[in-house]
Amino acid sequence: MSDTTTTLPTTLVLKHVFKAPIERVYDAWVKPEIMCEFMRSADIPSNVEAEVRVGGGYRIVMHKADGDLLVAYGTYRELTRPTRIVCTWQWEEDEPALAKETLLTLDFVSRGADTELTLTHEDFRDEAQRDNHAAGWGRCFANLELVLG
Repeated sequence: MSDTTTTLPTTLVLKHVFKAPIERVYDAWVKPEIMCEFMRSADIPSNVEAEVRVGGGYRIVMHKADGDLLVAYGTYRELTRPTRIVCTWQWEEDEPALAKETLLTLDFVSRGADTELTLTHEDFRDEAQRDNHAAGWGRCFANLELVLG
């Protein structure tokens, strides 16, 4: 179940309950071999590189159905296993003026055998960018449901 709340024009908050234990859901977000299976835009797994430590970076290359690539990257600011991940998020843009670093916070709460995840993504350029990310994160959540099985 997903619940979308937009508190500001430049902030997105998504809540979702996954039917998996908290450690398993947290690990999905820090293990590149799992991230590549749900952080994607088409049926092709992404390429993910990550140095999972505070100050370390990650890079995700997503393959679009038309063959184009989407590349997101950032730096880990906080890693509190198994309850919180904070990192920057930025897209490689063809137009440098469109480049904008945003902040992504993932909060994990154990609900017995399930895990509630609150994704807060802030500092978007505008409402359109926020809404595009809402759709993308929704697809990632649906993919993660399948991965967690």
